[in-house]
Amino acid sequence: MYINDLYMEYQLAYQLFQQGFELINNNEETDELWFERFQNNTSVIIRVLPQRFDWQNQLKQDVTSTYQRIHQMRKMFKGKHIEAITIYTASEEPIGDDWQTLKKPITSNAKKPFTMNVYFLHESVRSDEIKRLREKTGLDLSLDEIEEMDDEEKERKVSFYKQTILHDFNNRIEKRRKVFSNGKPLFTYILIALNLLFFLQQINNGGSENIDTLIDMGAKYNPLIMEGEWWRLLTSMFLHIGFVHILMNMVALFYLGTAIERIFGRTRFLVIYFLGGIAGSIASFATSISISAGASGAIFGLFGALLFFGLIYKDVFKDTMGMNIVFILVVNLVIGFSIPEIDMGAHLGGLIGGFLVAACLYVPNKKNGKYQLGAIIAFIILCAGLLMYGTDNNASSLEFKLIEVEEKLSDNQFEEAIDISTNALNDLKTNNDNNELMPYFLFHRSYAYIQQDEIELAQADLEESLEYEETIPEAYNNLIIIYANNFEFDKAKEVLGEGLDRFPDNQDLIDLQQDLSNY
Repeated sequence: MYINDLYMEYQLAYQLFQQGFELINNNEETDELWFERFQNNTSVIIRVLPQRFDWQNQLKQDVTSTYQRIHQMRKMFKGKHIEAITIYTASEEPIGDDWQTLKKPITSNAKKPFTMNVYFLHESVRSDEIKRLREKTGLDLSLDEIEEMDDEEKERKVSFYKQTILHDFNNRIEKRRKVFSNGKPLFTYILIALNLLFFLQQINNGGSENIDTLIDMGAKYNPLIMEGEWWRLLTSMFLHIGFVHILMNMVALFYLGTAIERIFGRTRFLVIYFLGGIAGSIASFATSISISAGASGAIFGLFGALLFFGLIYKDVFKDTMGMNIVFILVVNLVIGFSIPEIDMGAHLGGLIGGFLVAACLYVPNKKNGKYQLGAIIAFIILCAGLLMYGTDNNASSLEFKLIEVEEKLSDNQFEEAIDISTNALNDLKTNNDNNELMPYFLFHRSYAYIQQDEIELAQADLEESLEYEETIPEAYNNLIIIYANNFEFDKAKEVLGEGLDRFPDNQDLIDLQQDLSNY
């Protein structure tokens, strides 16, 4: 009678449920149930169904099909090792002499190996099969004497077992659904729109890759930040350098932002985005003197928030987005470290900052005061430490001083440019370090001397600058003009020849060659 098969199935299923197994799949039409229990890096997968087979070939076909399904699904299971068990609770055995051979263990040698065992609880061997199952799994399993119960009692118990197991299954699905239902994406779209509007404004103001435009619109520019324009740590998050840059960042913001808004809610999303982005900007200020812009720091902050979410909801994270997020993050970090032009300070600062901010806020409907307080303190220490280090590092950086000299020259502050260049040159000569910067300081000081009508001093700086392997064509150009103005045409032609050897395509030098041809 089918009710006996069904009762055996759900009685075993209820005992599995009580011993820590979770229902992971069910087929209501066939009453097929799949359970999993993860322990010691091993997933025990138990499939239970009240299936009758008239012939052994039908049973063999089902066993083969189950093996193939487990082989295909093995990556979805939690454990590195898989123990798979199929239990048939049919009262009658299939017709055929050798169907018992199907109960021998089947082993897969795939990268994620598994073994599969079959148990057939037909009436004549039911007790023996249960005993064999207990010995194999260590589970406390037993079956009631079916004959002592009427069908009504069996149906009542089946209903109770079924409702209990499915209630737990549906509760877990609902909890998982709620994890991704804490906010409907809105601010992600607003931020994308703002970034695109700023990008169009950059194009209208001279181009998204134009240095002056970037500085005027609020890019991260250390000299001005050192002068008090700290707001650039925020505004730089809305500027991008080139079409590819904004395209990649907006695609990433769309996918990560909508996920974070659903998981953390709108308010938490905004806090994570902006504080993570600011942490990235501070890290960039501390580690790089280059002009930089972009939402990358904030986007890596969203990566950090997802990693924190993965710590709190390990199973949900792994089952939904975990490996994909980790893979994308690793690829981005590898690319970032491989390409010098990428601002890895901003990326790493945003990643750590976003993780800490997410830990401060925690996930909705959960809290841990001790860890939240610790995360707040860690975030403050991170930002304050980077600011202090960045301020000190920029103040003592020769690269930063070179940028300062260029700023002074552009503002016609020639005395200040000369003073900064002289101090930097003295430091370079004293420490015998960073000689590749020497010709640039000499050239800039020579230009300031020219503007101050100190031609002899300018000439000496230019002559010295050309002694270095690293130099610029403008140094040759200016020295040639000084020689020519002093009627030292032989020296001018000699320097011109050296300049053309180094920079044969420089148009200014080519023009000077034509001018000097008459002397």
